[in-house]
Amino acid sequence: MFLDSKYYGDASSYAMLAFDRRHLFSLLIASLINLSSLFAQSSLSDTIAISEVVVRSARDVVSQQRLTHDALRSLPSNNIADALKYMAGVQIKDYGGLGGQKTVNVRSLGSQHVGVYIDGVRITNVQNGTVDLGKYSLSTLESVSLYNANKNESLMMASEYASASTIYLQSHRPDSSSCQLSASVASFNTYKANATIAYKRYALLDCAFTTTKGDYPFEYHTQYEDTTGRRSNSDFKMCRIEGSAFLGGLSFHAYYYNSERGLPGGIVRRLSGLYTDVGREWDRNLFAQMAFRKRFDSIALRSIVKYSNDYLHYRSDYDNNIAVHSNNKYRQQDLYGAVASSYDNGNWSLSASSDLRWSDLKCMAKTTNYITRVDSKSSLAIFYSRGLMNFSSSALFTYVADHHEDEKTTMSHFAYNALFSWRINKWTLRSFYKSVFRVPTLNDLYYNIVGNSNLKPEYTKQLDVGATYNSAWFDVQCDFYYNRIDNRIVALPLKGSYQWTMLNYGRTRCLGVDISAKMNYKWHSLFISGTFQDDRNKTNPKEDAYNDYVAYSPRLSLSAIYSLQVRRLTASLSHIFVDKRYWTTENAIEEPLEAYNCTDVKVGFSLHPLSVEVECQDIFDVRYEMIQRWPMPGRRFSATLKFEL
Repeated sequence: MFLDSKYYGDASSYAMLAFDRRHLFSLLIASLINLSSLFAQSSLSDTIAISEVVVRSARDVVSQQRLTHDALRSLPSNNIADALKYMAGVQIKDYGGLGGQKTVNVRSLGSQHVGVYIDGVRITNVQNGTVDLGKYSLSTLESVSLYNANKNESLMMASEYASASTIYLQSHRPDSSSCQLSASVASFNTYKANATIAYKRYALLDCAFTTTKGDYPFEYHTQYEDTTGRRSNSDFKMCRIEGSAFLGGLSFHAYYYNSERGLPGGIVRRLSGLYTDVGREWDRNLFAQMAFRKRFDSIALRSIVKYSNDYLHYRSDYDNNIAVHSNNKYRQQDLYGAVASSYDNGNWSLSASSDLRWSDLKCMAKTTNYITRVDSKSSLAIFYSRGLMNFSSSALFTYVADHHEDEKTTMSHFAYNALFSWRINKWTLRSFYKSVFRVPTLNDLYYNIVGNSNLKPEYTKQLDVGATYNSAWFDVQCDFYYNRIDNRIVALPLKGSYQWTMLNYGRTRCLGVDISAKMNYKWHSLFISGTFQDDRNKTNPKEDAYNDYVAYSPRLSLSAIYSLQVRRLTASLSHIFVDKRYWTTENAIEEPLEAYNCTDVKVGFSLHPLSVEVECQDIFDVRYEMIQRWPMPGRRFSATLKFEL
């Protein structure tokens, strides 16, 4: 019975109102009794009848290596390059110094073949095609994932099919509101400060500042020289601000980075102290991106828009420098838009996507060049899944148009891939084939000093066969792969001069095997990876360099991370071994870089709201180089104090 205005007035009306309230109360009690009996019956039978529920999940058709939020926090470093170096098949190029550039190379295909994505949107550099991973922090990430080939998802952007390997950086989505402040002091007059603010599950803001003098000691010994000194002009100062916001299927990410660093140059026979080759570099990077994802039953949509603006100032026109004197400023912009849609019909899925990127580069030097590039990609992919079998295949069309000094250059190509997997109990057998088309960067083609406008694009073919074993506490995967690159783009000196230029270097072939294992037991976790590869020059049998190893491609590399977490105490021990590497195109010309081992340790103790972390990198003070004549810092210490609300 419903109450309305007729029940308000005299005493009889109040009596009727009281009766109706007692009646409603009785009905409520009866309903609660019936509801409790229903739950009692369901608890006895342990079953509740519900309507049909559909769960969609993507299986790993290609090999995937992933470090989660907890694993990233246990590493004795806070940049992405130091996290990736523990993964199988990864080689890091570090140009020395605490602020030195760090690039990643997967399976010896070159850093330009690695696509790096933040929240599903690619980080680009139209000038040189590489991403300096030292600019990005681990503190805001939920996970770091490495895929050979690409993901096996039905809603991918066309650009995600364009890379030989892909690295996905997923921003951490907070669980609740919090504020964390931290301060660090480290060797070589290094100081860091960081603040992270989270608002429920909607937003995350992270700010960081770093300064270091970077004057670490080094030793350099060969049969011709014996040098001991201290790095100078190796200072580094950086400020970074980035934030993420989440609202349903909409996500937003903004990033700002500003730095100044000294470039000490390579060690070149400094016994007399007369040789110098130093420079200064100023960087400013800014981008903002927004992504949207929505599913309507069997149809799903995804869209992305991004704008980035980068500034680089490099100066080496100092009187005491012996090498090239320059004072150049580079500005580049990038506007990117993409849309993808997918349709699911039982075991089949169909996906289509299209990307459009407009970029420009302006070099403010004596001979100013203004270049624009329009890069368009379109893909069509089909997916089939039935029982224990998964299959997908895609076609990608790339069209690139460069406008340079009233000239227009166009390049286009179709590329294909196919991925297959078969699941047998806890085992998954898989294989993929992928072709990749890489357009030369604007530096490769048009940079006045080394550019070569006659460069041809690279053509890469990948073939992989592997297996994965998954259990409750133990995962292991093994992959055998074959890579071939035609028209490989490298920097080589011209005959009879010290002038370098970009050239197509024929053909290279790489055979390899990657193995990785992950184990978790109670408070212990262990991650092990290893790579054996044979990467050789197969250009011309008549050349002296034929069948020589490709520069900076070690045959063997091993890594391991052990983590322990007991109540308030956390600890980690990590180790890396990298075999010898040749650094010239002809192996017989110079001795290779020596193999090295590097061990790091980190210990943390938490007593909320305070926590302290102490770490030591290169604990045995091993002196090694990743790049010829760019010595790495030896043993170094760091202590961090954190306060969290």
